[in-house]
Amino acid sequence: MLTTFPGAQYSAQSLAEHLDVFAKAGIVVDMICQSAPRGSEVDFSFTTSYDNFTAVMVALPDAVKSKPPLISGGYSKINLFGEEMVTSCGVAARALQALAQVSVEVVLITTSDLDISLLVRQQDEDVALDALRKAFAL
Repeated sequence: MLTTFPGAQYSAQSLAEHLDVFAKAGIVVDMICQSAPRGSEVDFSFTTSYDNFTAVMVALPDAVKSKPPLISGGYSKINLFGEEMVTSCGVAARALQALAQVSVEVVLITTSDLDISLLVRQQDEDVALDALRKAFAL
């Protein structure tokens, strides 16, 4: 499940307050992504298991500060992981190119030194996994 807060206030305090609402409700959030600031606003999103739908809906009124959030489901998260990614160039480019070649769109992407997390539509999961296995010879 993907929850997006469009036009959230651009401050660490504001983002912490948003996420704290869900932490206090016992909701484990996963991928957290923030856009580049536009003046005093950012968009930020997080994923959580669809099993948390009811808890998210209950907690939401305490998290909404201005614009209503966007909530959608039907996604799969795919992780590419490897210690060699720390010193490898072009891993994300290769992954995105492989997905583009099979017309799989990435809804959300987050990265670290060791991994790339890709959120794709659930119906594209098998095609995406196959394309990534071929691209990385797995």
